[in-house]
Amino acid sequence: MTQDDKIKYAVEHPEMGRDRLAKVLNIGISEARELVGFRKRALESKAIKVVNQDILKFINSGVYSITDIANRFDMSPSKVEIELATLKEQGYIINTIDGKHTAGDTLDKADNIKIDYKKHGEKEICIGVIADTHLCSKYARLDVLNALYDRYADYGIKDVYLCGNWIDGEARFNKGDLLVHGLQNQVNYFIDEFPQREGITSHILSGDDHEGWYVQRENINIGKFLQNEAKSQGRDDLIDIGYMERDFDLTQKGGSSTMRVIHAGGGSAYALSYSTQKYNISLQGGEKPSIIFVGHYHKFDYHYDREIHTVQVGCLCDQTPFMRKRKLQAHLGGCVAWIKQADNGIITSFKVEWIPFYDKKYYEYQW
Repeated sequence: MTQDDKIKYAVEHPEMGRDRLAKVLNIGISEARELVGFRKRALESKAIKVVNQDILKFINSGVYSITDIANRFDMSPSKVEIELATLKEQGYIINTIDGKHTAGDTLDKADNIKIDYKKHGEKEICIGVIADTHLCSKYARLDVLNALYDRYADYGIKDVYLCGNWIDGEARFNKGDLLVHGLQNQVNYFIDEFPQREGITSHILSGDDHEGWYVQRENINIGKFLQNEAKSQGRDDLIDIGYMERDFDLTQKGGSSTMRVIHAGGGSAYALSYSTQKYNISLQGGEKPSIIFVGHYHKFDYHYDREIHTVQVGCLCDQTPFMRKRKLQAHLGGCVAWIKQADNGIITSFKVEWIPFYDKKYYEYQW
């Protein structure tokens, strides 16, 4: 089959994802991904215009009205509005201030997601929680990540929450640690390598560091970009849940409780729980969640300050040179949480299972 025949077949079968095309056409995953990308461009070419990078560059330098932009590029105001809408659709951050537009480098907090487990007749929720996978780093532990997802599948878990730093990103000081360079390449690597298990959906938070560096430099909504790319490559199990922090309302018949997923900031303290305890203390009474899952510190810890079940969920990468120089330990592993609610929504029971892993040499030992 010629390359033109493969392209024609991919366009004529839009229901086929990357993996299915690779199997049917007997080609590699990378070639199938290229076919999916070509098909996407071909099918959308009539409806979606090419992103105007010149406009993006222009509004990144200041705050401009539609008329300012139209005059700068000698186009009609309606054309400018179409181009701005296209940029937003592609995931670029465009802020509007008093009718004027500028490129942004931060993302607004999204509205709470409603999770109504009562309609399923459930009062106990069982979820997986992980953080800091740092894929694309040579210190990432894909073996541990896949082993955890096998455990989650065995438990019958349907939802896994990833508390930030899903890729390693790219900065001056980590280039030597990377297996893959560039935003598109890192996102593709994540889509190719991140575990996919039947029936499991992964809800992915983006931190303001690592993948967040792309938000700050490229004005891109990195989580939305990942989700869109994953869907175009046949993966519907990778869901963007926002930037830095997201609340989930766990709902029962007579009320609800809030579960918060965050990627924290700052350095590690001498005591494991110090940073998260200070976070809990800083919360006003009316904004306290009942549960907080925390990524960033690469540690496992559980405490119950101010009646908040607070869990640091560990990490899925080995100790890096950065951590070694600062004498920071990496707690390698992930969590399972069992959450029970009364009909009024109050959390009546909370149990967390820590699943630890060790260095690679441990698993090379012949028992």
